[in-house]
Amino acid sequence: MKAVVVYESLWGNTAAIAQAIAEGIGADTKALSTAEATGAEIEGADLIVAGAPLLGFALPTEGMRKSVDSNPREKKPTMSVPTMRSWLASLPKGSGRGATFETRIWWSPGSAANAIARELNDAGYSTPPKGEKFLVTGRYGPLKDGEIERAKEWGAMLGRSLGV
Repeated sequence: MKAVVVYESLWGNTAAIAQAIAEGIGADTKALSTAEATGAEIEGADLIVAGAPLLGFALPTEGMRKSVDSNPREKKPTMSVPTMRSWLASLPKGSGRGATFETRIWWSPGSAANAIARELNDAGYSTPPKGEKFLVTGRYGPLKDGEIERAKEWGAMLGRSLGV
């Protein structure tokens, strides 16, 4: 089975979680940014795990990202990759399974993972409606202690449940 983990990461936390999930799923699983997850890299995937940070109580938009990037008091995000929204809009139809995750502060309402799940389902990837949440300790991180290990365990559980 082919599994890929696709992520949008603004401050590095979501990328670190994606790497841990991929490691948990198995040695052949790649963690790919939205810029890298194209063509042959995702073609024929039996499992797509997709994640992004929760920003403004939602899956980040280009406008949200520009607002954060232009604020002189904010920690500068990485803006060099497409948004998860744009990646999902260009995702070819498939027939695999899906799973979703997000990075967030503990008290924030809303969900990036649930928005991603809806789009994956629409693309043909059967995805549970609720995604996994990984916590950061501040507005931009770092990740809460133990979240990398928890992401590896979650990835291993996904791999076992799908026979990856």
